[in-house]
Amino acid sequence: MLNGVKKIKLSEVCEINKKTSEPEKLFGKSEFVYIDISSVENGTGHINFENKILTQDAPSRARRVIQNNDVLLSTVRPNLKAFAYIKNLPEKTLASTGFAVLTAKNAVLPGFIFGLLFSDYLQHQMIGKMGKGAYPSINQDDVEQLIIPLPSIEIQERLVAQAEKEQEIINTNRAVIEIMEKKIEEVLSTI
Repeated sequence: MLNGVKKIKLSEVCEINKKTSEPEKLFGKSEFVYIDISSVENGTGHINFENKILTQDAPSRARRVIQNNDVLLSTVRPNLKAFAYIKNLPEKTLASTGFAVLTAKNAVLPGFIFGLLFSDYLQHQMIGKMGKGAYPSINQDDVEQLIIPLPSIEIQERLVAQAEKEQEIINTNRAVIEIMEKKIEEVLSTI
């Protein structure tokens, strides 16, 4: 128990890397969106869906089949927190094998899993499993063995709702900062 909450392995509540496929088998000869590690902003979960490539030009790592409500966990340098919660997924999209794709089962909300990845509790576990090479990483077995707290669905819903409200505030503040930066640039350009 962690503060009165049951602890379980991540693999008990998530399917991990449920499906992989080659781009041409899925999409024929066409263009698709490729999400690699650089497509996910560290620490925010923001995904850039603009990386479009032809199936015949796809790198060998373009293999992870993803769907809305999946969570992407960067297994390469997970301490940089390149994690994403998939919403509004464009058609014809694949992710890199540099991600573990977490598909939540009934006992857990994907938004809760996404939030947990940023916690010190999971960060310490992932950092402890990383190799020491040029690209410190964790593997699928490491991901499956991560221990997470599992509160009730009701508590998860409250935590996710609170996190979403806080994210709205952050997004609003970012928009205000961008507006102010543009105004400052306009004033400076007239000097």
